[in-house]
Amino acid sequence: MFNVIDLPRRPLSMRHRPQTGAAGRRLPDAERAVLQLLEDDWRQISSGEIVPAHAQLDPHALHNALPHAFLLHRTAPGAVRIRVAGQRLHDLLRMDPRGMSFGCFFAEGSRDAVMDIVDSAFDGPAIVGLPLIASRGLGRKPMLAELLLLPMMDAQGQVTRMMGALVAAGPLNSRAYRFDIAGDAVLRHDALNLPFAERRSARARPLPVQRPALRLVVDNG
Repeated sequence: MFNVIDLPRRPLSMRHRPQTGAAGRRLPDAERAVLQLLEDDWRQISSGEIVPAHAQLDPHALHNALPHAFLLHRTAPGAVRIRVAGQRLHDLLRMDPRGMSFGCFFAEGSRDAVMDIVDSAFDGPAIVGLPLIASRGLGRKPMLAELLLLPMMDAQGQVTRMMGALVAAGPLNSRAYRFDIAGDAVLRHDALNLPFAERRSARARPLPVQRPALRLVVDNG
């Protein structure tokens, strides 16, 4: 049975549509390995629970993923703050993002759409993966990146924390980077509130320009 969910809830205007400069391109294997390492660590600390507790996390155990990693705290839907951010993330933004809204990583045209997807990761809860893209400037190929979100529980057993990474491919220059949803992006949305045998990766594509919202089609078996 297929259930159709609209993400984000707010309609996408022209300026909220995905960027298309990296169609058909893929994050290099070395950068994807960083995301896999982080997810493996998250699964290890979960100890069989659907969502691990934030208190179980040892940031120093993240090894090669640490420069790209972050910890988020949600105080209300749409209100998500950065508590910890690795050095690579400082370098991307050209500033220390701790205490700032997680939306600071994203270009104005994609910010609302991405933050709705972040909310869906908390609410699911769900593992979310989202390909991103950032301009490098006139005449240069865009920077490819990928966002990974891994939910965590607080001391009260509520999913208000998020472990994750934003991995960008290639060297950086002196500019500050802000990311859009890649034009050929496939949204990974693995629901964690289902029995393990029933979980599926929900795959979604940003809508063509004539359609108003990102659609997520979930196969529940």
